[in-house]
Amino acid sequence: MAKRTKKRIEKILMVINVKREIIDILQIANRRFMYNPQAGILILGDEMYGKSICSSHAQEFFASKAEGRFDDYLRGWIGVSRNYPRGIIHFAPAVSMEQFDRGFDTLQMFTKLEGINGNTVIRGFCSQPERQMSDLLPSSL
Repeated sequence: MAKRTKKRIEKILMVINVKREIIDILQIANRRFMYNPQAGILILGDEMYGKSICSSHAQEFFASKAEGRFDDYLRGWIGVSRNYPRGIIHFAPAVSMEQFDRGFDTLQMFTKLEGINGNTVIRGFCSQPERQMSDLLPSSL
């Protein structure tokens, strides 16, 4: 992979080409994500909290003007908190066994971002209970 440019996290809707750009997920408090493993495009929704969230993944996908179809993207939430100081990746809807390859590719993409390590928590992956990244991808970290 060619050298990637570090992209600063902003609180607004962001479209990131993970083949060319890298981000630090520890800068994300709580926001939606959408990822297309085929295109290498990661969409981060507006960073809003609590009841102020007034849109959906679909609305943010449309606003992002990202390539592809909405259903090409795996979706969920990502962020850090007191309970998850090394981050959490929560797939919502959960990745099904039929989507395993796309989910696995998504997890591998996340391991290549700054801030992710073996203690990052994964939720909603193929009927697994909440697990640490090191349990799912020990050789990638």
